[in-house]
Amino acid sequence: MRILLILLFSLLTFSVSAAEPPLNIGGTASNWSLTNGKGETIDYHADSEGKVSVLLFWATWCPYCATLMPHLEVIYGKYRSKGLKFYAISINEDGNIDPVEYFKQRRFSFTLMKDGDAVAKQYGVRGTPGVFVIDKDKKVVYKRPQGVSDVLVKQNVDLRIKQALSK
Repeated sequence: MRILLILLFSLLTFSVSAAEPPLNIGGTASNWSLTNGKGETIDYHADSEGKVSVLLFWATWCPYCATLMPHLEVIYGKYRSKGLKFYAISINEDGNIDPVEYFKQRRFSFTLMKDGDAVAKQYGVRGTPGVFVIDKDKKVVYKRPQGVSDVLVKQNVDLRIKQALSK
């Protein structure tokens, strides 16, 4: 029994220490390449060079994503003409709903990125929705805290985009 407990503790300790550290405010957004909803590969740093960007980590089955995304669509519409880049990175999909179809049905205009589980891990995202606002220098200026209401997320994302665009 004692050996089993030691093995279990060792396994848990290794799992926690092997996890990517979360990307926090002030940190630098690392580069990634993913396939978009049209089957094209996008390199994040090249595509968003000199632009403010939003990264939304979401899943088709996530009820919190479903309620937040329309709010974020309004914000994107507000700043899109000012050069804002918006990447909706699909993660943790269960195969029941196709993210491309989900976007078509809801008429979202974000850039849909598929199969982003490795990127989510790289950024330390552990749940959905994960939201980051990244400034023109690739620094994180906003990260959605867990358990925050859609209203506060919407207000904070809007404010941080506005501030980042004005620099």
